[in-house]
Amino acid sequence: MSKIAAIALNDLRRTLADRGAVMWMFLLPIVFATFFGLVTGGGSSNPADAQASLTVVDNDCGPVARRLIEDLAGQGVAIDELSQEQRDASEEVVRTLVIPDGFSNAVLSGTQQTLRLEKEPGSSDEAGLVVQARIVAAIARLIGRTVEASEGLEESQPVPQQAYSDVMLPDDLVSVESRFAGNATTRPDGFAQSIPGMAVMFVMLVALTYGAATISAERANGQLRRLITTPVSRAEIVAGKIGGRFVIAAVQITTLVVVGVIANRLFGIAIGDRPFQMWLVLLLYGLVVAPLGIAVGGWFKEPDRAANVGVMATMAMAAFGGCWWPIEVVSKPLKMVALTIPSGWAMKALHGLISFGWGLSDLGTPLLALAAFGVFFTWLAARSLRVD
Repeated sequence: MSKIAAIALNDLRRTLADRGAVMWMFLLPIVFATFFGLVTGGGSSNPADAQASLTVVDNDCGPVARRLIEDLAGQGVAIDELSQEQRDASEEVVRTLVIPDGFSNAVLSGTQQTLRLEKEPGSSDEAGLVVQARIVAAIARLIGRTVEASEGLEESQPVPQQAYSDVMLPDDLVSVESRFAGNATTRPDGFAQSIPGMAVMFVMLVALTYGAATISAERANGQLRRLITTPVSRAEIVAGKIGGRFVIAAVQITTLVVVGVIANRLFGIAIGDRPFQMWLVLLLYGLVVAPLGIAVGGWFKEPDRAANVGVMATMAMAAFGGCWWPIEVVSKPLKMVALTIPSGWAMKALHGLISFGWGLSDLGTPLLALAAFGVFFTWLAARSLRVD
């Protein structure tokens, strides 16, 4: 076992010393995941995190108007405050809430006021309804504060602005939590698609290109022949080389998952609430592609050819496995193709954890499928890697 570990750790050390390999392992997956996540939607896959944009023209600037705007922002409305002139000049405004001058004084004196919500032609009706509902909720809280501040005053007496500002309403007695129950009917998009997709693709790319090329180069320069002359068996060499590819994949996977968790904490990037389970699925996937890289390297004596074959195999399995687009949007025949390759099963498990509320009990079939691929690829690597 110590000999296997020594071979594996030596491969890890050599890989981390290669700047090109480090870039493909850590930098490019993050860059690609960020780019495609922003292009295809970004944000969170949790429906409770959805935000609707609203431009506010506050002609009053009084305490009631300011508290109304703060309540709207606290309910998930993305507020952009503009003056009337800025609003008229902007081409990006889709809906605007206009608060009239004297709004605060009128409300505190009991005079009825009208808030005007202006919507541009072609704006989303669904988002408009969301904004209207949240405006109504904010108005209800505004009325509650006014009633609380008017306690002890005569019916015709205006509410002092300071009394209104000092009102602290109790926490809501009822809260609503919104999340997907079971299988979501919507497809994963944004970071919920790009993060697992790029992780699966780049783990496989490193194993099938750099991993295959180094094995091919070691065969061509006689390094494997020299290794067999030492007190190491052929089985230990094969196990050490597979272990080396797996350790490299494990370091890569752990780093990417940690970056994902940090991005989730700082920016709300969607990775679901089960990062540990994601890490386990990706580790098993790394154990699957590690021997495949050894097998590809064993088939070719030219490192460049081995790397080229690895790139083509990775691109094909990434496309058909759902790394570039959600497999949920393709036709049924292509969904069946995805289940014939390891990337498809890995993406199925990761989508389940991130987007569809899966737990460990739901991962049985994908994990068994990945384990079967791992056994087959290990057998293939043992037959393909010639060390003499």
